[in-house]
Amino acid sequence: MRAVIVATVIALIGFFSASVDAQVSVGAALGQSHQAEGKSDSPYLGPGFGGRGLAGIGMVDVAIGSRVSVGGEVSLAADISGTQNQRAPGGNNHFVSDHRDTVFSGLVKVGTPSSERVRAVAVVGGGIAQRRTERTGTFARDFFPAPPTTPFQETLTDYVWAFTAGVDIAVGLTDHVALLGVGRFHQLKDNDLQPDGVVHRGVSSTIFRYGGGLQVRF
Repeated sequence: MRAVIVATVIALIGFFSASVDAQVSVGAALGQSHQAEGKSDSPYLGPGFGGRGLAGIGMVDVAIGSRVSVGGEVSLAADISGTQNQRAPGGNNHFVSDHRDTVFSGLVKVGTPSSERVRAVAVVGGGIAQRRTERTGTFARDFFPAPPTTPFQETLTDYVWAFTAGVDIAVGLTDHVALLGVGRFHQLKDNDLQPDGVVHRGVSSTIFRYGGGLQVRF
């Protein structure tokens, strides 16, 4: 967590200390997000689930040198889904979990000079991630007499620290517009366990996202 805080603070200091006339660039990319299955803790909660989904990354960067820039970005993706069972008092919950992670990061980028037509930069930083899981299904009782099933719905929302690393590659089309390719690795500070040690969601805290789009310099 210390690395996340240090990287975020450096990015913010650089951003606010940049000169007013510093070059600003805005970029956006669409692609895919990959998330592995998380832990399974049957009969309390299981199985774990993961998957792929449409991803989007938006960024704003401010140059503080010919090779260095700082900025912020948001990394988001469509829901991934899985069918799960959960032990509950008097019975079991059977439901579909729809999960998404949205990551907000402050970043430092170091790479080839901004004057080059093709520019590659390494990216590192950190910030906050929102983890949101919606569960919809039924509750089934262990014993009768009782209704066979009743509706079940639950929403889990948490905020955790996030470390971000990756790479940007920009290929200039004009002096102000470039094709943009991005790759991101997000590691969330979340062991996915409740205080009693039971698995909380069953979704991995490691995320890979990549995509392509456009970058505009002002």
